[in-house]
Amino acid sequence: MKSEAKILQCQGGGVGKTHDLIHTIIVNEPVETARTAFITSRAYTDVIVTAIKGKGDFSVYDHSILTSLSEGKKRSIQRAVKGKTSIWLTVLPVSHYHFDLSPSEFRDALAIRYHQPLSKLPADCDGCGGEFTLQHAFDCRKGGLIIQRHNEVRDALGDLASTAFKDVIREPIVRDADPVRGLPALVADLGVRGLWAAQTEVLFDIRVMDTDAQSYTSHTVDSVLLSAENEKKKKYLDAVEARHASFTPFVTSIDGVLSREANSVIKLLATKIALKWEKPLSEVTGWVRARLAFAILRATNLCIRGSRVKWRSAVHMDDGAGLPASAYE
Repeated sequence: MKSEAKILQCQGGGVGKTHDLIHTIIVNEPVETARTAFITSRAYTDVIVTAIKGKGDFSVYDHSILTSLSEGKKRSIQRAVKGKTSIWLTVLPVSHYHFDLSPSEFRDALAIRYHQPLSKLPADCDGCGGEFTLQHAFDCRKGGLIIQRHNEVRDALGDLASTAFKDVIREPIVRDADPVRGLPALVADLGVRGLWAAQTEVLFDIRVMDTDAQSYTSHTVDSVLLSAENEKKKKYLDAVEARHASFTPFVTSIDGVLSREANSVIKLLATKIALKWEKPLSEVTGWVRARLAFAILRATNLCIRGSRVKWRSAVHMDDGAGLPASAYE
């Protein structure tokens, strides 16, 4: 990735000034690079100075740093800015809250953030034998990693809901199978009583999706997430309302961009938890978003680095007899 993109502030799609400061102090001699740094700084701030003087308009999306990038990288950075997915770069790596990423998880998250190729990917998928690409990692259902990704986000949202509400149920049955009418069983991901209205059940169904998939590149991220929300409503809404409950789809991208309704859920959960803990709303909102962001990052990384082949035991448990000694030679 271009170094200029990396040194943008986190909210602007970069990783903050820390990277630039460390590089200047440790790698370069400040006295020798001062003139070059000054000229570069003048050049890159000229458009901002012009806008402050009222002689032009400024938009971060039109800045020369972004316009010099490829469409894929530009889309990724704009998604990070508009979707506010930078919180994992700004919080302290507190292991108690699972805010600490392994080196591999951190590198992969940065590569996805900037639409960069990931390092040390296998040539072939260990599940289906197909060519292993980032797109394949997010789509291949062999080995159950896609389901585990979904469940990781479901459990994180469930834990947050349990912090604010007492009555939270995982995988509530919306409708039993009806062979006579040809209706399959319908199961949601979470049920929470009292979220939107007191003593009223709201059911959630979660979807984690790759908004950079080939079929989505011609659509905006917001439209992709909205389409997924509507698909969930079409599937669940009537059946849920028949049970006198409400339904809310919870849709997120693999890098943590939340759909409109998911954002509303997070805001309300943060408000409830802040009141319960008697903490400032801004502080609790940041904590809630960070908890969910790290869960999404780890769930995404699982699809990339996890094994799609189940481990087998060397011991036969059915009849109690172990493998012959030759099997270990």
